[in-house]
Amino acid sequence: MFRKHLIPLATTLLLISSFVLPVHAESTNWYYLVKTYPLMGNDSALTQAMNKLGAKGWELVNCTEGDAEITCIFKRREKE
Repeated sequence: MFRKHLIPLATTLLLISSFVLPVHAESTNWYYLVKTYPLMGNDSALTQAMNKLGAKGWELVNCTEGDAEITCIFKRREKE
């Protein structure tokens, strides 16, 4: 009974993956930016600084909190 449904299921998954997964993935080059911000209890200042970077095409990748600061890593596609 299970084998009867296995082939149609496998065929369906293969068909779906051909639409979802690119056959030829293009190589993307990235610029990276590391910024350290002081933690002063003012989230709006940090939000404003990050929004400015986002408007310039920078995407936040990761943040690490230190004693009184936060270090953030951003990336942006290399312009062609």
